[in-house]
Order: sequence, then structure tokens, then C-alpha cells
Amino acid sequence: MTSLLDSERKVEIVIFFSLTVPLFQLDVDSFRSDPSNLTVILYEEDHTIGNSLKHVLCKMRDVEFCGYNVPHPLEDKILIRLQTKRGVSAASTLMKGFEELECIFASIRQKFDSSYALYTTNTED
Repeated sequence: MTSLLDSERKVEIVIFFSLTVPLFQLDVDSFRSDPSNLTVILYEEDHTIGNSLKHVLCKMRDVEFCGYNVPHPLEDKILIRLQTKRGVSAASTLMKGFEELECIFASIRQKFDSSYALYTTNTED
């Protein structure tokens, strides 16, 4: 795990690495020139996370634009472009989006588990 810290804005961008492939990549120079614009590459992800994250981010108040792209159907990565209002860190907004998405997935998991437990209890009789 590597951590980049933009000292002016106190925004931490975390980059996780698997054995050979980074899971998250950031163009640091363009981010430092304008922290309200962010383009990241998420490796080993597809439309499932891309569309879900875009949907969550677009609903946030400070987001002016959010979109994602799969550069090629055979590549296992997505590009996410995020633009926030001036003075609002796109990196912080992206991290909030990940946190909200994690809460949504946890809620879905909890509902599925409880429904499955109820189903298996009722079908054992």
C-alpha cells in the first residue's frame, strides 16, 4: 500500500497493489494542478463497480460531472473521471463515494443473508 498526501489540501490518496497489478492509479501531476478534477484507473474492475460508483457520485451535492469508461472490452480496468465544484477536493468526494457504496453493499448483504436464513428455515420442515 502506498499513500500520497497533497500537503496543501490534506487529502490522502491511497493506492493499493496486488502482486503485480496496481488496483488504483492516479495522475498525480494533473491532480495537484487542479484538485477538483480527478481521473483514476481502477484495475480488475468492470461495469458493475463503475456504474454503481458513478450513480452514487452523481447524487452528491458537490459533484459537477462524473463518468466512467471501459477502454476496451478485453481489458480488466475502468477509468473514472470526477469533477467537483471549485474548492471541493475530488479525491475526498471519491473516497466518500466508496464509503457510501460499501454501506450499500453491506446493506444488500445483510438483507440477503437474513432472507436466505428465513428461506432455509422454512424449507427444512
